[in-house]
Amino acid sequence: MSFNNNLSKQPSTETARYMNTYKLESDNPFNHEKVDKILVNVMTEAIEGLKYDADKCSKQARWASSAIRAKVKELEFDRYKIVIIVSIGEKNSQDILATCRFLWDAEKDRYSIYSLENTYVYGIAQCFGLYYE
Repeated sequence: MSFNNNLSKQPSTETARYMNTYKLESDNPFNHEKVDKILVNVMTEAIEGLKYDADKCSKQARWASSAIRAKVKELEFDRYKIVIIVSIGEKNSQDILATCRFLWDAEKDRYSIYSLENTYVYGIAQCFGLYYE
């Protein structure tokens, strides 16, 4: 008696099908006031007493970006992609202007920006909540 075991090992050709929700609004929309508080707390901690050193500023910017992302994700904004940009650089008696461009849905996309400086360095944190369906 021989059995054909090859039939059970074939991959399934059926794809998962989900019902449309037809839902166009988020249950928990991006709240820039809550994100503002996170940016202030993290950037204050990152910049406090920091003197310019290229390696240290780079590490602080990465740490601040990760910390902001983790705290914003804890807020569980529904249907939003979170983008964080943190810049820390030498002040050196100069001014700086930082800009970003996105293709933007003015009704649903949101952002929060915070900047600060001490005697030696400046820091800019930008958090964007981009709505996706």
